Parts: sequence; structure tokens; C-alpha cells
Amino acid sequence: MIQQALLAVFLAFMIGGFVLIWDSPPEAFLRQSNSQMNEKPQADSYMTTVTSRRFSEQGSEQFSLSSPRIEFFQGESTVKVQQPRFLLQGDATHPIALTADSGLLDSARGRLDLQDDVLGKMTTAEGVATLTTERLTYLVNSSVATTDQPFKLLSEQGKASGTGLKIDLVNETFAIQSKVRVTHDPR
Repeated sequence: MIQQALLAVFLAFMIGGFVLIWDSPPEAFLRQSNSQMNEKPQADSYMTTVTSRRFSEQGSEQFSLSSPRIEFFQGESTVKVQQPRFLLQGDATHPIALTADSGLLDSARGRLDLQDDVLGKMTTAEGVATLTTERLTYLVNSSVATTDQPFKLLSEQGKASGTGLKIDLVNETFAIQSKVRVTHDPR
């Protein structure tokens, strides 16, 4: 009698397990991979060896952006730029060149975000000035460059360093936000 009861319970568990497995979707048996969550999103499309130029309404070149690889992501207005080289012509007497390891270009907002080893070379009436920082944002429409990171600015007249910088290229003004240290050598 006890053997028949155990056999009945065992058969009930076997039939219940079979029905559970039969009704379960196949995905329930696949092992969830944590590596999928840690992977970077893959670009939907990309271009290599790219040079893009923007012209004014009068037809003169305002700036050019070149990169060995630009990646596009579906549904986003930004593009990822590897090793960008941004050359701002403005008036040809004072060109500005910006380079970095990577960047994001949001053409809808007119914004270029550069990061990792940002280097800027600005030609002024007094000579060449070199800016180094880890992150820099350039607003294309207003010609303003900003960073909230530590920076160094070297020129023939001296050097400046600090944290946080705003450069208005139209009015040729520099505003350092904190930890200012400037050495000026008027020659």
C-alpha cells in the first residue's frame, strides 16, 4: 500500500515535470550571459578616413573635421568620432586645431565633445598657444570652447593652468574658473 502511494506520488511529479517542461518557452532553458550587459553597443554603420567640411553662407570654409573612423548609431543624433582632428578656419590668420583620442559630434545641437588627451593649438597675433586637457566641449554656432577639467595653456608670453576654462573665440576672451595659476612673461 505504501509502495503504491509512493509510486502514485512519483508518477504525479514526473507528469507535472513533463508538462512544465513541455509548456515552457525555449528561452527559459538558455543560460543568461552577463557579458551581453557589459559589451559596448555596436555601431549600426561607420565610415573610415572621413573629412567633413562646413561652409558659411558666403561660401568660405568655417571648419573641417577629419577622423580615421566615425560610427553612427540608429536613433541617436550623435556620432562617435575616433581620433578627431578639428580645424577651425574662421579668418585664416588665426586658425585653431583641436585633436583628441575620441569625441562625440552632435550636429543637431552644434556640439563637439572631445575627450582623452585633448590638444588645442591656437594661432594668435602673439604666436602659437597650446592647450592640453582631458575633456573639451566646442559649441560650433557660438565658437565657444569649455572644459570643467584641469588644463594647461602655454604660449610664448607665459603659461596658465587651472580647473575649468571658457574660451570665447569670437571675442577672444579666456575665463578660468578655479585653481588659477598664471605666469606672464612680456617680451
